[in-house]
Amino acid sequence: MARVIVMDLSRHNTVMVGHDRYFVLHTEGRALLVLDRCPHRGGPLSLARLTPDGRRLSCPWHGTKVGVAAVKRTSLPMVRSGDEAVVVLPDGDGDGAAPISVIRKEVLANLPPDAPCAADAIEAAGGEGAAQR
Repeated sequence: MARVIVMDLSRHNTVMVGHDRYFVLHTEGRALLVLDRCPHRGGPLSLARLTPDGRRLSCPWHGTKVGVAAVKRTSLPMVRSGDEAVVVLPDGDGDGAAPISVIRKEVLANLPPDAPCAADAIEAAGGEGAAQR
């Protein structure tokens, strides 16, 4: 049995369904709720940067370029009216349905390619170790 939620896109941009996270990706004037996982090594695509041509996301973990078209294929069915979106969630596996959380977090994939990035700041400070100091 499918589950449906209503999201206020002006307040929320992330949905956790069990262990799977989805985020709102704005592309080509549309908002899509897509899986927040790079196909290369599972990095968080919500922290990725759009390439200058807007056709790919650069994974924050390894810099792997993931096509926006491929990411769009992971989107959940969603109907949007203004800031409200009705989303059909994947069925839970096994006996019980996976818990759902709708949350707000900073999503960087929607920033312009030339905007500052947290990974750039760490690199400028001297690598990964600098982030732990």
